[in-house]
Amino acid sequence: MKIEYLVTSLEGGGGTFSLPGILRTIEKAGGHVHLSACEPRDGLGGVRLRDEGFAFTLLANRKSNKLVYLREFIRQVRRAQPDVIWTSLSIASLIGQITGRLCGVPVVSWLNNANTKPYTKLFSRLTDLWIADSPSVQNYLRETLGVPPQRILVWPLYCATTPHVLSHYWNGTGCLHLGSLGRLNEQKNYAALIRAVARFLENAPQRRGALRVSLAGDGPLRDSLQNLIDDLGLSDCITLVGHQNDPDAFLLTLDAYVQPSLYEGMCLAAHEAMAMGLPVIATPVGELAHSVIRDKTGFVIDQPVESSLTAILDDLFANPARLEQYGRAGREYVRAKFSVENFNAAGFAVLERIRALLPHS
Repeated sequence: MKIEYLVTSLEGGGGTFSLPGILRTIEKAGGHVHLSACEPRDGLGGVRLRDEGFAFTLLANRKSNKLVYLREFIRQVRRAQPDVIWTSLSIASLIGQITGRLCGVPVVSWLNNANTKPYTKLFSRLTDLWIADSPSVQNYLRETLGVPPQRILVWPLYCATTPHVLSHYWNGTGCLHLGSLGRLNEQKNYAALIRAVARFLENAPQRRGALRVSLAGDGPLRDSLQNLIDDLGLSDCITLVGHQNDPDAFLLTLDAYVQPSLYEGMCLAAHEAMAMGLPVIATPVGELAHSVIRDKTGFVIDQPVESSLTAILDDLFANPARLEQYGRAGREYVRAKFSVENFNAAGFAVLERIRALLPHS
């Protein structure tokens, strides 16, 4: 089965970084993939792909008009004559859907979070099979986009393969180091985290030297977040540490992981943190609503986010033993649910359904 796999960009982030595992599973199931990206953006995902031994084609060397991507992809599909077009992220899905209709090729599309572009709903019927990266996204496809259940399968993007395990837990002495890993954009809601830290230190100024927060990643809000940190006088406490070439190494420096997102799908970074045994503090969005269980596997951020985070910080300093309790329970939960065996089984089920779409099936 020949697959033309199209992604929107080679930008660094969870979606692109999960590609090697997805492509290997497809290959194990007998698929032959040619990977393309509409544009490079920061190109960090492309570096990861090359390091993992995967080649790819760029439809354009820089951000271009969607018509440019469409023209190039139609040419590519007509030349390659694939059995299936498989897309990931909004722009790639739009290009793939139109190309599939024009060239008579079935289309399979990922959906990775419960927040889509208007055209995703408009063109949703042009995708023959939707792949949700989590049950929450499956519900969104069915209830919000109106996709029939028989045209949806779930393949959780996360696979717990990290060999790393947190070797110690903060016990209330020394500095508590919190952190997060992700794009500096509106979705991740880091401004609320910054304001919550400011409120906490205003109420407990004696903790100022005992709390440190590191936010790893880059994105369009970097300057505004740095300005907020400076305006609130938190430059000695909160640091934007930039892109991390080794995310696991960064996570191992933390005592707890924070994810105050407005919406998510799978949320790979938070699950990777849990797989290491890091206690996670998160809003109940996407798959985190199921993985981070209040008083069992993590700390749930309620609304309003700033007040809830401030209360959680108070609780951490009053009851540091909960970090180890939740961290160990979260590790057991994630490693069992998102094992290699479960990841491959879900992928094989998707490939079997795709084969059923083909005319010769």
